[in-house]
Amino acid sequence: MSTDPPERRHDLDALRIFACYLLFLFHVGMVFNPAPFFHVRNDESSLAFLILCGFISLWHMPLLFLLAGWSAATSLRSRGIGTFLRERGSKLAVPLVAGCVLLMPVIKFLELRSGQDLNHRGLFLAPEVQESIRSVLPIDLPVAAPFDESFLAFLPTFFSDLDRFTWSHLWFVAYLLTFTLVLLPVFTRLVRRRPLRGRAPRAWLYLPILPLVLIQLTLRERYPGPYNLYSDWASVSFYLTFLLCGFAMAMAPGLEERLRGEWRRLLGLGLLATGLLLAAVLGAFESTPVVLAASGVAGWCFVAALLGFARERPPSPGARLGYLAESAFPIYVLHQPVVVVLAAGTVALPLGIAPKFVLLLAGSVAATLGLYHFGLRPFGWSRWLLGMKPLSRAPRSGRAEPTAASPTRSSRARSFRGVTMLALFSSFLPGPAQASDPSGLWWAERGSAQVEITRCDGALCGRVAWLRHPFGDHGCPLRDVENPDPALRGRPVVGIELLRNLRATPSSPGEWAGGEIYDPTSGRTYAAVLQVDGPDQLRVRGYLGFRLLGRTTTWFRVGSETTCNEGA
Repeated sequence: MSTDPPERRHDLDALRIFACYLLFLFHVGMVFNPAPFFHVRNDESSLAFLILCGFISLWHMPLLFLLAGWSAATSLRSRGIGTFLRERGSKLAVPLVAGCVLLMPVIKFLELRSGQDLNHRGLFLAPEVQESIRSVLPIDLPVAAPFDESFLAFLPTFFSDLDRFTWSHLWFVAYLLTFTLVLLPVFTRLVRRRPLRGRAPRAWLYLPILPLVLIQLTLRERYPGPYNLYSDWASVSFYLTFLLCGFAMAMAPGLEERLRGEWRRLLGLGLLATGLLLAAVLGAFESTPVVLAASGVAGWCFVAALLGFARERPPSPGARLGYLAESAFPIYVLHQPVVVVLAAGTVALPLGIAPKFVLLLAGSVAATLGLYHFGLRPFGWSRWLLGMKPLSRAPRSGRAEPTAASPTRSSRARSFRGVTMLALFSSFLPGPAQASDPSGLWWAERGSAQVEITRCDGALCGRVAWLRHPFGDHGCPLRDVENPDPALRGRPVVGIELLRNLRATPSSPGEWAGGEIYDPTSGRTYAAVLQVDGPDQLRVRGYLGFRLLGRTTTWFRVGSETTCNEGA
């Protein structure tokens, strides 16, 4: 069993990011979907959301299970059984328990208050909800018991009554953890074998269609499943097949390579199967076996096509990809309660479907990202609860023992902590200033560094000119060791270009925008805007995507400190 660290697959990172962030669109759409269930439902529904959410559901969760199978194979092969089990515990078991305890009660409470009850025995609906759904879908479901409890009265029953419990969207984590533990003896034997690197026959890429179609035809109607794990054999078999396929692809790289030239055919077959499903939804024909078989074909073909597309056109590594990859699973855990809570208020607004959808989607994305980035990501305890790696911080003792080429993070942070734009909520930049030329030497972040701003091809750039603590613990110059480009990790921090391509904003005198600011302590690059605030002061803001999601720091011109008057 190899102990070498696995190669970072940026194409698979991109697919995980895509799948997890797509949940915003899917679950917000479910609020307006006439299908039988979502925790909070709008009174008015639309067939468009039935089609949209139905299409996404064909391949979305299968994609996540396949990626999880690939990750399990690479992790087990490189880390060994003991480390693998500890990793599964920290990345799956801890977030599952924490999510069920901290997040799920509010989801279940709002679900019951909306006249719905999806529990381990099935879906129960209040009469008024039954009538609403029956106007679109001719189905009859068991009647839910009336619910008029307060949240404080309900809360103890969530943990004491199995009918009141839900793991909501975290069913995926529960299933994945169960599959992994049950199959661990098989996985352990398989990873001891040498990977199959020969070019795989094209037909192998289509083989999973057979068991998937068979599962849908024989089990789906009998076990429609409330994701309760113990009597959900159609979903268990279906998703387990994708998990095993992901594991097989990790053990047979030739299969993935074959996808590079085959994904277009797979995509075409998936679109054909989807066309059959759409025709059935629109009433062109009625045939349950065709619908079930087409769902299995479409599910595999879209997943395999996405893998081939990402393999053929992998994204470029960088700070943004690294940030999004780290955020993907936490966003998966956090987004659902945010969507449900905001939906409970949004559906009551006197608006049509379209404005409600836009409002709910924008609010859910902003609130979830804000909660993650500012409230949970920076702290060790919350990172642990979300299954994230701990923050890397070296002890603050006098002389530690790092290597000369790899100074500790603490020494880098002491010398240049303030130059990074650690995104925190703060106000937007102030209005126009009196002076507009920021060229010169500036104290950055209370004097921890000096940055020299100069003109570069009509724009502004800024380089580190001086550090208060320019050396590591062994007396060697601090290096840019966190840079995502390995070729740049040996360059000294002094001299690094932090600001680049900032250009004057014609409509806002004194403002320079459109550029970037680089953070050597994390290797991340942020969008940047600079505002001249008088002759001796700058306001520098780094942000992620939107200016609201950032932090403003104040820099002072070197030499202006001699005229400082604290009493002024």
